Amino acid sequence: MSSTTTEVAVETNDDQDTPLFEPLLKGIKRDYKMRLPLYKSDVTDGLNSQCLAATLFLFFACLAPAVGFGALFGSVTNGAIGTMEMVSSTAMCGFIYALTSAQPLTIIGSTGPVLAFVATLVKLAEKMNLPFLPLYAWTGLWTSGILFARCVCILYCAYVICHM
Repeated sequence: MSSTTTEVAVETNDDQDTPLFEPLLKGIKRDYKMRLPLYKSDVTDGLNSQCLAATLFLFFACLAPAVGFGALFGSVTNGAIGTMEMVSSTAMCGFIYALTSAQPLTIIGSTGPVLAFVATLVKLAEKMNLPFLPLYAWTGLWTSGILFARCVCILYCAYVICHM
């Protein structure tokens, strides 16, 4: 019991020395520098049949929903967003997510609630006589802007609270 208490005390001392905020991309650079010596062994360890089987499974696990939801999106959006757009956007999002989050095995793809939202947005665009794709793009841009503003506000509040 006493060794656990000392370990916790040591961890809290380290937490006090660590700054709350770091410059942009500093943590990602630090992670890549720490991982760089192990990249060669990661590749050589991954060259076996078990890894190939897992890679193919994940490839098709990501591809199947993209094709399925792409067909549904095609019928809901009257062909504005279809299978090719869904497959390419899933691939692009998965690639960017794997590069920036250091979690390459996360499955990225569309889901039922997204399909329901897009179907509702198509009906709204039809009722308001607006083109669907620009409305969809502006919806995404405004959502991104609002989320970014919210993150900035939360970070600012955390900074103010920590420096009181």
